[in-house]
Amino acid sequence: MRKKTTREGMPEELQLAIGLVWGHMNAYQYEDAYMLALGCLKLWPQDRNLQLMAAYAAAEVLEPVDRQQLERLRAPDTDAWIDLVLRRLDGPPRSAA
Repeated sequence: MRKKTTREGMPEELQLAIGLVWGHMNAYQYEDAYMLALGCLKLWPQDRNLQLMAAYAAAEVLEPVDRQQLERLRAPDTDAWIDLVLRRLDGPPRSAA
């Protein structure tokens, strides 16, 4: 039996996995999103969406994030997301006091 794929050529299982991680993130369940993203990355290690969501969730739960790997994901469509993750990693701005 042939596996179904979506219009963009993404397997349904990967699309579902991305949706589940995104759902946890939208519900502010960052620890669950992080754990699920790590598991999904074992199946799809090269998926940029999962890598970016895992990095953001890691920043939220204070887990380490490989900044060099994050920078390698830079592209015009990912710049804003990567900048957001880096801001989360750097924490709140420090006061001038």
